[in-house]
Amino acid sequence: MRQIIYTVALLAIMGMIGLASVLLIGKINDDATTIGQRTARNNEARAMSAKKNVAIFIHEGVELLDFAGPGEVFVAADSTRAFNVYTVAASAEPIVSQGFVTIKPQYTFANCPLPDIVILPGGRTDVPLNNPSVIQWIQHTAQRADVMMSVCTGAFLLGKAGLLDGREATTHWKSLEALKESAPKTTVRENRRFVDNGQVVTAAGVSAGIDASLHVVDKLLGREVAEKTARYMEYKWVPET
Repeated sequence: MRQIIYTVALLAIMGMIGLASVLLIGKINDDATTIGQRTARNNEARAMSAKKNVAIFIHEGVELLDFAGPGEVFVAADSTRAFNVYTVAASAEPIVSQGFVTIKPQYTFANCPLPDIVILPGGRTDVPLNNPSVIQWIQHTAQRADVMMSVCTGAFLLGKAGLLDGREATTHWKSLEALKESAPKTTVRENRRFVDNGQVVTAAGVSAGIDASLHVVDKLLGREVAEKTARYMEYKWVPET
């Protein structure tokens, strides 16, 4: 009888040890999964923080290639590893580009990530020029951004924000004279794909925004990355020496 009691007790102890082992292994696995998930999230966050933020400002009537061209360049640069590209607008309402493409802005001025690079496309630039919040946002972001880049008549936004004073600039060939009148403190250059003033870069019309964007990539990441980006886009890029 005593031996039976001992046997039952021994089996009970072994059962508890087995259960504890199962629970412990399960906890270890759960902890490992949690740690793995946390590590993946941290790695993703570090990767995102290592990218420069590129804010592409869009507005009603924005010229399609003015923003899509630079967007393609910065997204493709360094196999998508270099930049975090997003659209931003004065409001969250959808906008229409060239009468047939509807775009929902990803962010507004109130909630967009702080940009390192700002792209200001042209098109119906009269719309944002008459919105004081747009000019204020441009002035505010220029205080910390590495690059403020306009395409086509987006140069008028830089001019109204006071960022072209004492600098050189260009715009679409049809708007050169108008830019001279609206920005009398600016030296307006003709027959230039883009003009680089350091922080402020202005591109001529439409496809010239691609050249200016590749130039910015060249400055930030080097000629090899810029050339690979142009090659990926099958774009015949002639860099300035």
